[in-house]
Amino acid sequence: MPVMKFPRYLALIWAAAWLPCIAAAQGVPGSTSRPASRPNILLVTVDDLSCDSIGAFGCKLPGTSPNVDQLAAEGLRFAYAHVHTGACAPSRNAILSGRYPHNNGVEGFYQVRNINYPVMADLMRVGGYFVGIRHKVSHSTPYHPYQWDQVLDQAPDGTRRHGKDAASYGESVRQGIAAARAAGKPFCLNINVADPHKPFHAEGRRGETIADPHAPSRVFTPEEVVVPGFLPDDPVVRKELAHYYSSVRRADDGVGEILKALAKSGEAERTVVVFLSDHGMPLPFAKTQVYHHSTRTPLIAGRRDRRASHGPGRRPAPHAARHRGHRTPQGVGRPHDPSAAQGR
Repeated sequence: MPVMKFPRYLALIWAAAWLPCIAAAQGVPGSTSRPASRPNILLVTVDDLSCDSIGAFGCKLPGTSPNVDQLAAEGLRFAYAHVHTGACAPSRNAILSGRYPHNNGVEGFYQVRNINYPVMADLMRVGGYFVGIRHKVSHSTPYHPYQWDQVLDQAPDGTRRHGKDAASYGESVRQGIAAARAAGKPFCLNINVADPHKPFHAEGRRGETIADPHAPSRVFTPEEVVVPGFLPDDPVVRKELAHYYSSVRRADDGVGEILKALAKSGEAERTVVVFLSDHGMPLPFAKTQVYHHSTRTPLIAGRRDRRASHGPGRRPAPHAARHRGHRTPQGVGRPHDPSAAQGR
């Protein structure tokens, strides 16, 4: 295996995103390259979303994810990607450290302070990037507070952004890009959309329908949802699934706002976008379990300025995560011992 500059999991994702465009890049190796020569990184996650809730990954309910579907059509879709565990903090720390939960110490929802390994924020910051994060801040590093250049949970006037407000994610991206420009650095932004994590859209604590000021662009009804085979087809289940799929659509609205902000910034041509969920839906036999729907994730990677030849729903690289012979793109991050990263 050739030397990688990132923990192996992220290195493979980002290399796959960058390789189709590598000929166009004029990056200079190492942290001394000019900021404009290095790609920006936009890592977008959604919270508690099953892979097959996304249209490009086979969702049988039409209209759940038009923005993510478009991203999949333009990028590289991983048909068999799985996260390491079906719980938020251990999953996110595995992704961002390149280590299994039992090796990075984050096996639950608690602080692990005496770490002897770097995480994404460390590697990118030392590599000359401006590193920012929105939402899931305490769940994305072994301990909190951590050394991010900027936490994007608050607007410039100090107002805290609501996690269920789709438009606020675009605002966070604009704020992060502006801060990176002011610092004269390429950006690495980790934007974590709060949906479809509970509370679902318009669902109360006892399952009742309530008013919700943060409405998605489409609300699904119990009659139209498709019940997964591992859940009973029951009126109560259908009602909760309607709330869930409406929250999936609201998450997709947030992704749309993120991509719109990126496009308007003029940085899309220099940005690698990575999208995935931390684990499956917050319903039985998915979240916190070890079933197929617990860990399968809708992983997409790509550059927004380059349209691949495949259309939506195709599987351009089902085994891309297992490819050999690729190095991390020049100019991204800083060198890192590949023996410290785990998995394939």
